[in-house]
Amino acid sequence: MRRLLVLLCAFAVVSAPTAAHASSMVQIRSLAFNLCGVMCNDGAMAPAAYTLRQIKRRSIDVASLQEVCYSQYRYIADRLPRGYSTAFSTTRVVGACDNHDGRHGRRFGVALIVKGSRIGPRRVRILPSGRHAVGMYAEVKGRRLFATSVHNATSIERGNEKDLESLYDWLRARSGPVLSAGDYNAFLDQPGVARLETYFTDADHADNEITFNAFGGRKIDYIFTSPHFTGETGDTLYTSASDHRIYLATAWL
Repeated sequence: MRRLLVLLCAFAVVSAPTAAHASSMVQIRSLAFNLCGVMCNDGAMAPAAYTLRQIKRRSIDVASLQEVCYSQYRYIADRLPRGYSTAFSTTRVVGACDNHDGRHGRRFGVALIVKGSRIGPRRVRILPSGRHAVGMYAEVKGRRLFATSVHNATSIERGNEKDLESLYDWLRARSGPVLSAGDYNAFLDQPGVARLETYFTDADHADNEITFNAFGGRKIDYIFTSPHFTGETGDTLYTSASDHRIYLATAWL
């Protein structure tokens, strides 16, 4: 018995993280938000201004935005402090979006904002439904990671499950830590979500709060992190600026 106790104590000493290791980890704060940039507000700048305030006040490291006019994206990107990297991918052209600068027209799509230096070019995944995901490798707080903004098809009939399969394959092929956030338009009981959760962890997995207000409230937005992260937590913030809630998360890397 004494020998067994000695062995167990030795194992605990070896397996427990050291204070030096714990202190070297950094907290990554993320945000996912579908601005409903046309359907809810006709391309107005108010939701963009609101989103910008949330990013700055909450010291967000990775912000994934969907249904955002290019003009709204530019409003945010142009007013960020120095040190941020941004990317935008067009999904379509919408008349209600303001023609911000005459060169880019009335584009509408997904955006990614990272507090850190981008490593290499932006990466766009065109999903089977025609929707987009935009991503980048970046150095955030001294950590290299791959971040994405996702917007899948709105239903299984329109190709949502195929989009989930495509995203899983794309994200699993990335090297190093991955943080993938956005409007997945998928319910918790879908096979594609279950497959993602075999490797990734959704920040709000403990209680799965509502992220979409319509139809009595649903969870369809996710912030997935790879096993490189630990201590994931998530919460939602109601806002009248959109039919979605802001999804906020933290994790250690």
